[in-house]
Amino acid sequence: MGKATVQERTLIGSPENAASLQSDGPAVDDPGRRGQIVRAAADVLARQGYGETSLKDVAREAGVAPGLLHYYFESKQELLLEVVVRMEHEMIQDWKLAVADIEDPIERIVAALDHAAERCSQQPEFFRLLFDLYNLGLSSPALRVRCAQMWAHFIDEIEAEVRRVLGRLPAYSVVPPRDLAGAIAGAIDGIALSGLVLQQSPRELYQALKVLLLSLVVTAYVTAGQEPPIARLTSLLARA
Repeated sequence: MGKATVQERTLIGSPENAASLQSDGPAVDDPGRRGQIVRAAADVLARQGYGETSLKDVAREAGVAPGLLHYYFESKQELLLEVVVRMEHEMIQDWKLAVADIEDPIERIVAALDHAAERCSQQPEFFRLLFDLYNLGLSSPALRVRCAQMWAHFIDEIEAEVRRVLGRLPAYSVVPPRDLAGAIAGAIDGIALSGLVLQQSPRELYQALKVLLLSLVVTAYVTAGQEPPIARLTSLLARA
């Protein structure tokens, strides 16, 4: 096996990058120079896209010398990774806050997917950058490892929510929580991608996903020998 490039060693082994994918995610409010650069990069990348953004553009936005960027980031790919990880962390924390006070499992499902639809509509730039990152990862083994770690972290967060919801239903799902979480994660990203490609609102597809997940609620009641709350489910779906 050949020696890893400097870029690959940085992507895999950098302490800063390793910390960014821990369970609590990166610090959103980073007052340091690195945080200043990442916030500037997020603004420029959101406006121009990855392909049209240079490190000089980021340095200009951040108000720092271009050479300083290379002190913190070996490449534009590494900077994109940092931006996406931080944006995803913020979105996950925002989603958790949106459902934090909801104990009812059915209401949590509805609120979580309504929130996902809203964020997908309001922050399409996050998903554009996310898919740019995935695309780059397909041709970079080191970056693909980091993308896989980020994806696994996303599924971890969804799995925790799935287990919380399933634990409050009258019967457990026949689908393993990890598999269900992976399917939900794939659906969320896939719906966002279709919205970007077709330039259409993703809300209708998120509504369809909501129907599919609420059907698991019906299954749970039937499995437990109880009458499913069809009228209530219908009312919640009509409320969207």
